[in-house]
Amino acid sequence: MFTNDIQVIVFDLDGTLYEDTHHFDYYAAQLEEKVPSRYRFMYRKDYEDVLSSKHTLRIGCVYDVKNDLILFIQNKKVDRVYRWNGSRLSQQSLQKLYPTSIIINLDDMLSIGDLWWVPSSIARHYGVSNDESYEAFLNTRDYMMSEQFQLNRIQGLKELLETISSKCKLVLLTNSPERDSEVILSKLGLAHVFHKKIFMGKKPMMTGERFKEICREFNVSYPNLLSIGDNLVNEIAPAKELGCSTIYIDPFHIGNETSADVTVERMTDAIHLLEDYFKQK
Repeated sequence: MFTNDIQVIVFDLDGTLYEDTHHFDYYAAQLEEKVPSRYRFMYRKDYEDVLSSKHTLRIGCVYDVKNDLILFIQNKKVDRVYRWNGSRLSQQSLQKLYPTSIIINLDDMLSIGDLWWVPSSIARHYGVSNDESYEAFLNTRDYMMSEQFQLNRIQGLKELLETISSKCKLVLLTNSPERDSEVILSKLGLAHVFHKKIFMGKKPMMTGERFKEICREFNVSYPNLLSIGDNLVNEIAPAKELGCSTIYIDPFHIGNETSADVTVERMTDAIHLLEDYFKQK
C-alpha cells in the first residue's frame, strides 16, 4: 500500500475522526440569523440547492469573496469561473482576473473542501462578514461541546489508534480551537491516543510548516509521514507536494486516481487498510 516506512500519522479531526454531519445544519441556521432579513429566503434556498447539487457552488470549488465568483481549479490554476447565478465568464475575463495561481486563505479566497465551507460561503455572498461567520462557527462548536450534541463513534477507530500508537506517532492537526476539539475527542474516546495535538492549524496556508514542525519534533523525513484527511486542499495536496504518503477520505467523489496514494469514501475503509499495514510491521 505504501512504499515508505510510516512512522508518523497526521489526522485531521472534523470529517475524519467522526463522520456526523447534522451540526452543519445548526451552523447554517446560526449564519442565517446574521444574513439580512431580505436575503434569508435566498440563503436557505441556495444552501438546500448546494446540498442537492443544484447550485454552481459545490464541494471542490473555490469561492472568491471579493469578486463574488465561483472558481474551479485545474493544475493549481483557475480553469473555469462562474457568477453566482451560474453563468460562466469568458476565458478573456478569466485571464484578466486570475493570470497566475490563486492563494487560498481563510478570509476571502475560500476553498470549499468540506461542508463547513458551504453555509459560510453562501452567507458571505449575502453580506455576512468574516468575523460574523467565525462567531457562528464558534457558537456551533459550543453546541458540539454540549450534552445535547451526540457523536457516533466510528466503529474500530479507537481500537486501531490505541493499537498502532505503540508502533508509530499519532498527531492531530486541526483548524478548530483546542477547547471544543478536546471535548469532541473525549466524546469520541480519542483524547488519550495522540502523541501531539496541534489546534488552530491554519490549513492550508500553514500545512507545510506544520508538517515540517512535526517531522523535526519526531526526527523523521517527509516520506515517513502519512497524512489522513477529508479536505483535499488542506491535508492531501500539500502533503503530496512534500513527498508524504496520503489517505484521502472522499465522500463526495471529488478526487481522482492521482489525488492521493489511497482514496476511500469513508474512514471505515481506511481503518481496514491501516490494520493490514501495521500487522505487517
